Amino acid sequence: MSKVAIKGGWVVSWDGSAHRILEDGVVVTEGDRIAFVGFSDDPACPEADRVIDATGKLVSPGLINLHAIANLDLQVLRMDVGDEESFAKPASFLMDPDAPFILTDDEYRVSADFSVATLLKAGSTTYASVTTSASKRWEDTIEPYALAESSERMGARAWLGHFYMEGCSYTESDGTTKMVWDSERGRAAMDHGIELVKYLQKRNHPLVTGFLFPVRTDSCSDDMLKETMRQADLLGGVHVRSHFAQRPGEYREFKSRNPNRSMVEWLQDIGFLGPRVCLTHVIYIAGHSATGDPPGDDLKILADSGTSACHCPVVSARGGKRLESFSRYVEAGINMGLGTDTFPPNMVDEMLIGSLVNKTVEGERSAGTIRDFYNASTIGGAKALGRDDLGRLAAGCTADISVFNLSNLAHGPVDDPMRTLIHASHDGQCDTVMVGGKVVVEDGRVVGVDEEELGRRAREAWLKYKAGMVSWHPAGLASDAVFPPLLPMVRRA
Repeated sequence: MSKVAIKGGWVVSWDGSAHRILEDGVVVTEGDRIAFVGFSDDPACPEADRVIDATGKLVSPGLINLHAIANLDLQVLRMDVGDEESFAKPASFLMDPDAPFILTDDEYRVSADFSVATLLKAGSTTYASVTTSASKRWEDTIEPYALAESSERMGARAWLGHFYMEGCSYTESDGTTKMVWDSERGRAAMDHGIELVKYLQKRNHPLVTGFLFPVRTDSCSDDMLKETMRQADLLGGVHVRSHFAQRPGEYREFKSRNPNRSMVEWLQDIGFLGPRVCLTHVIYIAGHSATGDPPGDDLKILADSGTSACHCPVVSARGGKRLESFSRYVEAGINMGLGTDTFPPNMVDEMLIGSLVNKTVEGERSAGTIRDFYNASTIGGAKALGRDDLGRLAAGCTADISVFNLSNLAHGPVDDPMRTLIHASHDGQCDTVMVGGKVVVEDGRVVGVDEEELGRRAREAWLKYKAGMVSWHPAGLASDAVFPPLLPMVRRA
């Protein structure tokens, strides 16, 4: 097998317990593994068949996007606009299983290609997908299958789930949102989620893994969540995830029915916690200022159970929400990961915004350290997925590597490369990305992809998607009234 050396830059190496930076270091890969991390003058450094010059660049373990929006994202339409929690969805669409989706299967494939390509370009070598439920019924469409095809073709490492739920919302003609509970449809949807995992297990592709995804804990019954854990065992202990405690209304509704226990205590009681479980958001738990409840034991319960939490700082901040706080969760011993959960899939911005919000919440400069957020983007995500060979650069680990160029004038003089990466690299693009020892992004472009053509097709699908969502609005408003532009838009006659 040929050996590839990435040398001359700042290398984030793993010393067995923590990340450290080697100035003018080298990483040598052989096949899909890392053969050596250190300095080129070390007698143990293997001679390479190919050398990638990383001068002026940060060589990082591939970032792990633990909750990545893997579809054309409608959430960007809500920036600075209103406080609604959901998009309009007519009852006629929800109740008719034959009503067509806004996008066709081919357009979902375009969406998948676009999502995987942008994830790779931003340095996410591994992602765990979430696809929108805003334009669907009780379960996903072909999207996870399309994402599997795209990930295999482009070389991304993917954890994919077919979401399912029992409670599905719709919009009345007066604009109010209601929820329909249907356990029969929910169980059929869950069966399809199990089928996806079995399908991916049978394919046994080294880059693609399935997980079970009851999409929101508040849209699933206790029985469904318990059955999810049972099925996860039957499937060989697969990964399980769900949105949890994302909205203040979710917390208030729960407490109206459960005045004497917290939401975390509820999950503990039904057995929906543990090392293979990842809860996304986990914002409104006991102790958050918006709940009015004392902290209790929620953080300790999560830490002691080994449950991972995925923080998505940008999408939370866009909605005026905040974790209280990331530092507190880390100090409690909870394994923390990071995800984007919106477009763009820029993990560097997630680290920056998360750190700044954390400092603001705590009122301390030393809170929300870049170290903690970088750990969440690497080793925290790897631990959540049960993969101690990912998220670190060390001999024997899988060769997933992201190389960030820090030599542009906009980056300024580089003192600490990690500080420069987080505070001055806002384009979120990588120079080189390697997954399993294979270069999948080279000179900032996805290998084998016509990015301009993909961008054109994605825009066409997205405009159709937006128009379809506008047509569902109960008031029959024009597009600019449903989703107002941030500045008045004047169009040529």
